[in-house]
Amino acid sequence: MTIRALGYIEFSTHKVTISKDDSSSRIYCFKSNDHRCDIESFTDEDMAADYILAPFPVLVYRLVLDGENQS
Repeated sequence: MTIRALGYIEFSTHKVTISKDDSSSRIYCFKSNDHRCDIESFTDEDMAADYILAPFPVLVYRLVLDGENQS
């Protein structure tokens, strides 16, 4: 497996690092901003493009376990 960096895109709401596995043609996208991050993989370029362009959702659900700081 060889993963090749394709590029980095910065929007006003988030940034995305894009890589591709040359053997499987799977596209990896790491999306982040100052408060969150997410990684997704795609075999369809259109689905990857939609993910890259979309900012993070405003509504967020969190799981807080006993003893963890809730801030």
